[in-house]
Amino acid sequence: MISQKIALTPQTLKTTFAASVAGAVVVLVLQPEHTSSLPILVAYGLWATHLFFGFLLFLSGVALLQRLGWRNPWPTIVSALMLPILFGCVSLALDYGFGNPEEGVQSATTFFGLLLEEIVAVTPASFVIAGALLYLLRREAPPVEPAAMPVELDPAMPKPVALRSLISSVPSDLGNDIIRMHAQDHYVEVVTTQGRSLLSEQFGECVDKLADLDGIHCHRSHWVRLAHVVDIKKKGSAYACFLSNGEEVPISRRKYSEFKSRLNATAAST
Repeated sequence: MISQKIALTPQTLKTTFAASVAGAVVVLVLQPEHTSSLPILVAYGLWATHLFFGFLLFLSGVALLQRLGWRNPWPTIVSALMLPILFGCVSLALDYGFGNPEEGVQSATTFFGLLLEEIVAVTPASFVIAGALLYLLRREAPPVEPAAMPVELDPAMPKPVALRSLISSVPSDLGNDIIRMHAQDHYVEVVTTQGRSLLSEQFGECVDKLADLDGIHCHRSHWVRLAHVVDIKKKGSAYACFLSNGEEVPISRRKYSEFKSRLNATAAST
């Protein structure tokens, strides 16, 4: 069965054309009586055209049913069952177009009788066409990559910490990637990569709750996440750090040595 999605791409049309050219040679080698009276080039053109349209009808049917959302293997089965009817119509038109109608079907007195006999005559060839195209497309299908094995986390590695599990008043839409905190009177401003919010919390208590994160209380009213520090510069008699979101936070002189040491340790571990 055709498991991959089918489309009338240049590659599939190229495969169909090549199969028609090669298949017509095989048919001529078998010397069918139907085209024995025709010049060899005309007979070859007739068979190659028959095969090309047969392949194309089957391929189009599978592609259409897949596009309509039919699940495999039904597009293949239904297209194979419908192929004798469609191929019979095309085959009859090609036979008369090439001036070589089946001798056996000329006894039919009506068009529908003639068509029915043609459908019966091409049914075996239709199933051969469907089977041959299934084989060719299966051979050309890209190999299925093995499913990636789930990656097991190293137990020694620290697991991501949910910010709300540390400070429950943090809004859920702020995410977990905190950048800094700032004391503002009786409130604490929390800044994350997703936004910022004012919390009705005590700054010292928030600093204690974030003790397990890679942060530092760098100033009387400021706490920063070391992972988001991109630079340190001297500002007058003190220092300031620049964060990943472009903000600047002061560093007290008594905290500078500790800040620098922990920042170097964080950089060395990453």
